[in-house]
Amino acid sequence: MTGAAALLAFLGQQALMKGQGLLDVSLFESDAFSFAFIVSFVAGAALFGSAFLIPSFALSVLAFTPTEAGLLLLPSGALFIGSLLMAAFLIQVRRVPPFATGPFGILAIMGAMWMLSGSTAESGADDMMAAILLRGLGLGLLFLSITLISFGSLDRRTLAAGIGLFNTGRQLGGLMGVAALQTLIDHNVAANVVALGANVTAGGSMPLERLMTTAATLTAKGLEAAAASRAATSLLSRTVTGQSTVIAYDTAFTAVALLFVIAAPVLVGIKIGLSRRRMARAVRHRGGWLPPAQLAKAHVGGWPSARRHSVHRP
Repeated sequence: MTGAAALLAFLGQQALMKGQGLLDVSLFESDAFSFAFIVSFVAGAALFGSAFLIPSFALSVLAFTPTEAGLLLLPSGALFIGSLLMAAFLIQVRRVPPFATGPFGILAIMGAMWMLSGSTAESGADDMMAAILLRGLGLGLLFLSITLISFGSLDRRTLAAGIGLFNTGRQLGGLMGVAALQTLIDHNVAANVVALGANVTAGGSMPLERLMTTAATLTAKGLEAAAASRAATSLLSRTVTGQSTVIAYDTAFTAVALLFVIAAPVLVGIKIGLSRRRMARAVRHRGGWLPPAQLAKAHVGGWPSARRHSVHRP
């Protein structure tokens, strides 16, 4: 709460400085930049969140070394660069609109996270590689799209400030996404341990059989009966914790996949709101008058009030 209050106070202070502060908030008067900034915030959460989850899962569950966990994402980076070049070719050479590649990037990221949500403790790098490569493809298609939309409406004077704000939004979204995912994992691990532990009771046939089999195996290897029983109980507890962790990470992967499903209607609503704001500014700029064609368009777009307040020229 303190951090959120400090952030709002800082943004308010920057807004009062009329573009003379650290941040030029007047850039948000551009509807294209405002929308792309919000999309970059959401995409940053997906980018940093997935980049955090994949190596963390490899380290915590699959017992990878830090080097192996880092190498796991390396092919994704190569495909990310390739998708950037492909998107640039489509936009510059084939004249594809910049916004056209964005939905494909979103769908690719969602598909990759959905595939990773089925990972288990027995998964390996080969099992996860298809999803990781699909993630890299989607990130390249998405980020080039929103970058071109963001900076296409800015002039040279405001371009540097726009780049800084765009990167700030992406970084802020990424940091909040990582924090939210780590909190989700911690809470889910604790809840899953309780849920699974409730079914592992001393009188249950399957847990008892598991304990007896493990204890017998340890006794055959030279442990005393009492020590073997304690070790068997410890191993069963570790198994429950491990499965709880797997379920928690699978839930986090699913959360990243569903992020865009939840954000999509919100982004559409924001886009409609920004379009209405632009139309209202156009009405005020023309002194309350709109040409008949634009007036009809404003009415169809959900602005019947524009017709009531318009004054037609004689």
